[in-house]
Amino acid sequence: MSTGKGLHLEHDSPLPVQTHFDLLTQKATLGFFLIGILTFAFILKIDFVLESIMHHLNPCEDSSCLALYEPASWSVVRWLTAVFLSVMLILPFALHSMYSFARPGLTQSENMMLRRWMLVSSITGYATLFVLFYFLIPSLYEFGDGIHQTTGLTSQYDAVSLFTFALSIFWAILITYIIAFGTITAGSLGLITDSNQDWWRVRILGIGGVILLLSLPGRWNGTNILLLSLMILFLEMSIRKSIRTSKEIVSPQAMFDREGRRRYVAYVDCSCQGVAFPINTSPENTGLLRYQALCDNIDEREHLIDVVSRYRLTDIIIGGCDSSPLPQSFQKTAESANCQLRGLNLLDLQGATPQKNPLLHSEVGIQLENLVDPWTSTQRINACQNRFSESSADNYTPVSSSNWPEIKQGSVRISTVNWSDDELRSFQNVDSNL
Repeated sequence: MSTGKGLHLEHDSPLPVQTHFDLLTQKATLGFFLIGILTFAFILKIDFVLESIMHHLNPCEDSSCLALYEPASWSVVRWLTAVFLSVMLILPFALHSMYSFARPGLTQSENMMLRRWMLVSSITGYATLFVLFYFLIPSLYEFGDGIHQTTGLTSQYDAVSLFTFALSIFWAILITYIIAFGTITAGSLGLITDSNQDWWRVRILGIGGVILLLSLPGRWNGTNILLLSLMILFLEMSIRKSIRTSKEIVSPQAMFDREGRRRYVAYVDCSCQGVAFPINTSPENTGLLRYQALCDNIDEREHLIDVVSRYRLTDIIIGGCDSSPLPQSFQKTAESANCQLRGLNLLDLQGATPQKNPLLHSEVGIQLENLVDPWTSTQRINACQNRFSESSADNYTPVSSSNWPEIKQGSVRISTVNWSDDELRSFQNVDSNL
């Protein structure tokens, strides 16, 4: 069976899609089986658990003010509580199983983000549940009961309503947290920018509001309106913190090649352990990334693939080499992401020339612009000519092979390997008019 097209990381084995579905089905089946077993185990002791919970939720000194108006609803509460406790008990194992299933296909930043989210969400969820049911809600009920006693009212509370109210607040917090996490994730991936924030805001707030409104009991009562307002306020804060500026250095602008395809080009300043000439700027509408040694550092290669996937880069142009020394597994990973790897070969261009040489600076600038694709012939020749006119050189030396001659005083070397005769004549004609 074909594995299909998509991003294949170096450490991810190319397995058939059916294999992943089988593994996911096994894990999900095991999870539902454990929930079923634990639910029947908890139902035997659920009355003791509910007695303890209601003891904390009861605003009165004794149980005489608690009443049960709908006995059938109490049976629903018993079973839902058993299921809820079962889910909370196996949640750490479910998160670990989720992480082990997704780990081989995650990039470096995705891996760190998922682990951080699992840890924070687990601790926050358990702590919120404990504080909510044992401190905040009981204090709120005692405050309300005190108001009733002050006015001389005899209080009778529905046990189901007391429990459902507390559960509704926790559900609202859970929904808000999940949607906020999705918002922050989209922002970290660069999907929410200052140009499309309104598009995201309408959908995030709309989806969150509808889900919360339809799932809470009572619909348009004061408590639900308050919870809905707080959720919208919190999500708005999450959206504002997740907005990325659209002028990031690693976020190149779209360019169209001769065939009308959309291209995203980024230059990679790979210093080759400080040997290669550094790239300080990149051509207009392109991105720029910096690494120390892509060939030897798998973490840097994973980060580069993460950026390629995040910003949908179609062309990566490496400064130091011609990209051939990179591991074949990495090249296949880039190919699976529909990204073309190329190189400027600045190491061969530099040779033994000191990096402070001003002519070398001019040659590197020309080499950055001297690319066949996605720029047109006219764009390339004009860009090279502009770079040449900005240099301090009086003339230039065309280089028609991959072997660079020694640099000469007052002359810059320009690679003409991929130039046609018409392009060379066009460059010479412009140069003669200077």
